[in-house]
Amino acid sequence: MAFFLLLALGCFGWSVLNRKEGQRLQISYDGQTVMNVPLSQIRPQKTTGEGEGDEAVRYCLIRFPDESVSCEWYDARPDLDSAVPDGSSYNLLAVSATGVFMEAADCRDQICVHHIPLTGVGESMICLPHKLVVEMAGEADEGTLDGIAKAEKTGKRPDVMAKAEKTGKTVYNGGRRSYETDG
Repeated sequence: MAFFLLLALGCFGWSVLNRKEGQRLQISYDGQTVMNVPLSQIRPQKTTGEGEGDEAVRYCLIRFPDESVSCEWYDARPDLDSAVPDGSSYNLLAVSATGVFMEAADCRDQICVHHIPLTGVGESMICLPHKLVVEMAGEADEGTLDGIAKAEKTGKRPDVMAKAEKTGKTVYNGGRRSYETDG
């Protein structure tokens, strides 16, 4: 039992030490990317007149009229009654120096509003009624691909390329698995 406790503590410590801060904010609606922007461009800068406890926040009002999506940025919290037309759904995303969080939404479950702020790479927040996904990503999408995904993106899969080098001709496996043969 002590072994598993130490193993769990070691895994937790490893994940905390290797955690990377998010560099990009990606917003998707129904599987389609609406916005993929560096956080450095949208994070608010603290003005000199603000007190120590005050935190600057920028807001993205995401509206869902019909099947389209729009995102408008505000430096102050917008008045939702006047900014959102009747019949439109909305999410109000807030970006601060400490993280990204959902300030308000008109969905009935409010799970995204109660979600903890996003700070690290790979963290996401999902609003199922609106089919909205807010995700923190690293510097570039290339860094998040594993070896097979990178090889398939470039068209050079290691198992197929090795077979092609041996035979000296282009190999097409016809959709079969690598252990399946013609006969």
